[in-house]
Amino acid sequence: MPLSRDDNKRVELTKQAAAHLRTGGEARPELADAVDFLLTDEGRKFLVRLGWQDTAQKKPNLAMEIPVTLRDDIKEVAAAAGAKLEAEAEHALREFLAGRFTPAKARKVPRGKTPPKANLNVRVDRELRRQADELGQRLLEEDELDWAPRASNVIVSWFTDRLADDFRNPVTRQQ
Repeated sequence: MPLSRDDNKRVELTKQAAAHLRTGGEARPELADAVDFLLTDEGRKFLVRLGWQDTAQKKPNLAMEIPVTLRDDIKEVAAAAGAKLEAEAEHALREFLAGRFTPAKARKVPRGKTPPKANLNVRVDRELRRQADELGQRLLEEDELDWAPRASNVIVSWFTDRLADDFRNPVTRQQ
C-alpha cells in the first residue's frame, strides 16, 4: 500500500530536517515541526506505517476464504504447536515448487450446503506466489493434474494436512 500524500511529505521534510541538522543554517520551522511530529502518538503511527510499507510490498496479504471452523481450527492448533502460519505457508509453496507436495483438489459442496466462510489472512512472498501459480497452470497444461492449483489452494491444502498431524514439527520462521 503506497504512502499517502501527507506521509510522503513527512518523509521528505524529515530527510530535509536531518540534512539541515547536519549542515546548520538558517531557521526552518517546517523542519522542526516535522521532527516534533515524530514525537507524537500520530508520529509513532506514521513510523509504523513506514515499516509496514516495505513488508506489504514484499509480502502482500493473501486472503483465503475457507470454512470458519477450518480457519479457527488451523489458527488454534498451529498456535498451540508454536507454528507460524506465514512460515508454514511459504514452506508449503517451496515444497510444491520442489515437487514434494501436491495439493488436494477442493471438494465441491452441493448448492445450499456451503458452511459459513471467513478469510484466513497470511502474508506470503509475492515471488513465491507467482511461481506457484505458474507451476499450477503448467501442471494442468501438461496433463499432470486435472486442475490448476493456485498458491492459495496449495496453502489451504497444506494447512489441512498439517492440521491432521497437529502441526507436528512446526515451521516457526522463514527460510
